[in-house]
Amino acid sequence: MHIVEVITGGEPGGAQRHVSELVTYLVEQGHEVAVIHGGGNWLSQKLRDKADVYYLSHLKRQISYHDIRAFRALRELVRNLSPDIVHAHSSKAGILCRLVGWQDKIPVVYTAHGFVFLDSTRSIWSRGLYRFLETWGARHSQGIITLSEADLEFAKNAGSRGVIRKIPNGVAVRWNAPGRRLGLRRNIGFIGRFSPEKGLDVVLEAAAMTSEWRWLIAGNGVLPSKLARRRAELENVKWLGWVDNIDQFFQNVDIVVQPSYKEGFPYAVLDAMAWGLPVVATPVGALPEILGQVDPHLLSAVGDAGHLIRSVRFAFDHYESLANASYELVKARYGLEAQLRQTIETLSLVAHP
Repeated sequence: MHIVEVITGGEPGGAQRHVSELVTYLVEQGHEVAVIHGGGNWLSQKLRDKADVYYLSHLKRQISYHDIRAFRALRELVRNLSPDIVHAHSSKAGILCRLVGWQDKIPVVYTAHGFVFLDSTRSIWSRGLYRFLETWGARHSQGIITLSEADLEFAKNAGSRGVIRKIPNGVAVRWNAPGRRLGLRRNIGFIGRFSPEKGLDVVLEAAAMTSEWRWLIAGNGVLPSKLARRRAELENVKWLGWVDNIDQFFQNVDIVVQPSYKEGFPYAVLDAMAWGLPVVATPVGALPEILGQVDPHLLSAVGDAGHLIRSVRFAFDHYESLANASYELVKARYGLEAQLRQTIETLSLVAHP
């Protein structure tokens, strides 16, 4: 197949990692792949010498007048590439690609990495607009891939006539259990973008309430002024910045927290569990599906620092059993090879019905 992968941004993130691993696998399987994104060097560097990468300067995350130019440039580029199928990721790219596909009769598969209209940190206006656009997009998709049951239900109920499949993210898992043990110091880790939906405000509120614990925060992004002030006040919080060696990060923490307001299927959770680390998270996106299979007590209420602390204490009190159960679950059900294989099967089914 000749496949064009399109994603809004090329900076580091879960959806970008998804594209990078998928493109690498597609090329290894003998497919011809081109990638289009709206900026950021991370994805381009990852795919150097593997696929042709095209940069569209008008392809931005926020809805704006740039979208008209982005649509025109995307349509022209896709026409020139003449693919068998377009595979879109992220909300903005997903909408624009399906508009291009609808007008030019090109099959499009959209992978939803968590629908934006489920993000409670956004305005009601923004959420309503994205729900409308995603509903239109579902009805003009030849294929939709979701990562969670909640997103799958929306895709089914939106009136799509295309192929709809849930394909969870997967990670490479070592075949010998890590055998984690608690040390004297309790180290809690957070890793992710410093964007509002990730719940970093809840992490810092919890840290302020637990001076006996150490909180290690890895990631990047611009902190709102309120969080920046709190950052300077908390002596039990260590800010690591962006970490290239994620294995070292997981070696230095006992538990990982993901108190997000909105998620798709976060790699940070799977990576931590593959390291034999218990994870405490909110019941959004695919997180209740994953952690509910380990223990429902690992799920804390959205925006509730006190509940987060209680869930972390539960994880400490039952540490070894939860660590082992987390590792065994990822090894059994969330392998990378299965995810990639199922995705290629879906793309092939849509491209050659």
